[in-house]
Amino acid sequence: MPLPPASASVALLDKAIGQLDAILGATTAQAVPKGSKGQAAPAKAAAPVPPPAQPAQQPAVTHEAHALYQKALLKVARVLEVEEVPNSDKLYKLAVDVGGEQRQVCAGLRQFVPREQLQGRLVVAVCNLKPAKLAGVASEAMLLAADREDASGRVVRMLEPPPGSQPGDQVFLEGGAPSTDAPKQVKGEVWKGVASALNVAKGHKASVAGVPLVTGKGAVTVPSDIPEGASI
Repeated sequence: MPLPPASASVALLDKAIGQLDAILGATTAQAVPKGSKGQAAPAKAAAPVPPPAQPAQQPAVTHEAHALYQKALLKVARVLEVEEVPNSDKLYKLAVDVGGEQRQVCAGLRQFVPREQLQGRLVVAVCNLKPAKLAGVASEAMLLAADREDASGRVVRMLEPPPGSQPGDQVFLEGGAPSTDAPKQVKGEVWKGVASALNVAKGHKASVAGVPLVTGKGAVTVPSDIPEGASI
């Protein structure tokens, strides 16, 4: 069989090389995105991850008041007797039952709470304060009340233990438990720290810096005419 001329062989070889280049070029065009000029497209940078949110910090005074409260001993008490203190237009002398024990209390409620509204009612008493004398009358506990000012003057309302409460029921912070190691006598500066944080919270609940005061029967409250935020 006669061989093709050399020039014809060269032409065939050039044609084969041209076809191979065309195939390779098409493959490269598909692999490289348009406009990349032969370079691979850079990977997208990952969005920065925000740091985890930090829990809101309560004011230090709130934590301090809650800790101080554990040293105070508050109980439900029943008023047994109410007398006016001679030579005073502000004071009552009361006998109260704090749970198997009777205490004498001298309270400056005479101008704000009628005697008949106190007789026989349940109240909240601070039972481990240092005994004191008011107008010469011994006082062995303190009764708690909330107040507000209006056009007619100062309005005072007693704290109200929840229904079903009994004299001697301990009053503690919601979410906590009755104290088992309250001192026999709380220091004056400790009670001052607690007293400064006593106020009326949402729902007419008595509270220490917003944490409700409760017994095993429910929340200690104030009458509805005392607004949220009022002092105790």
